[in-house]
Amino acid sequence: DEEEGPLLEVTVPPTRSDILHAVDVAEDVGIAYGYNNVVRTVPKTCTVGMEQPINQLGDLLREEIGRAGYVEVLTHGLCSRRDNFTALRRPIIPAVSLSNPANVEYEVVRTALLPGLLKCLQHNKDKSFGGGFKLFEISDVVLPDDKNVVTKTIVGARNARRVCATYSGPTSGFEVIHGLVDRIMTLCEVAPTDEYVASSGTAYVRVHCKEGWHYTIRELKEGSGSSDDVGGTYFPGRAAELLLTSPRTGAEPQVIGTFGILHPEVLGNFDILYPTSAVELNLDPLL
Repeated sequence: DEEEGPLLEVTVPPTRSDILHAVDVAEDVGIAYGYNNVVRTVPKTCTVGMEQPINQLGDLLREEIGRAGYVEVLTHGLCSRRDNFTALRRPIIPAVSLSNPANVEYEVVRTALLPGLLKCLQHNKDKSFGGGFKLFEISDVVLPDDKNVVTKTIVGARNARRVCATYSGPTSGFEVIHGLVDRIMTLCEVAPTDEYVASSGTAYVRVHCKEGWHYTIRELKEGSGSSDDVGGTYFPGRAAELLLTSPRTGAEPQVIGTFGILHPEVLGNFDILYPTSAVELNLDPLL
């Protein structure tokens, strides 16, 4: 049109494998025209760059969890269906799949962070576990979602930012992971409910928290029949799910994560020799 000027239809030759997006074509045009020949103008908009809130929260949590003695790892975003579902004793549900994976280890985009941490433990069995081996990761998982829209296009999937941590050692370390859960919620300024505080004795120290934001835990049971049933991953009676109540959720609590002692079959599937506890939480609802 008159504002944008004429449109150019460009065909990318097969020799230019570096052209992935329209901005790559614009870059080539700028190089050909000469960046020094572009007339300098004052931008019509005034904006200030800043970090996305979810990224800022992740960076702050990384520092605090690291101070608690956990070692951060960065694992692959692709994994096998076995590691993502069967090895965790979870039902196989739809996931973003690769049509032509390089090998069996890169079949699907992960729907949980836990398999990556367990494989990290599997490949570090030569390390000392006497004082406990702590790992954590804050990264994205990809979940199928037919309603997620990006730039007016239904992409069929969405990213979810999560935090996952494991403790492996001579003892199960359930109290260590439980303490990390409470620490994360305190850092996010979410207060425990009065019932939860009453069950903790005199250990709780009240700190500043956001008004209307509360959390509690309840026993996680296996065999709920739902597609997101993760109860089989944990030892029966030694796992809990974290419930969040906020102005967004209203009076109905929202499950934002689970933690507990991993089932012996899960440890065997990943060839882990020591009792291990784990937690995996969704960070998006905490903003």
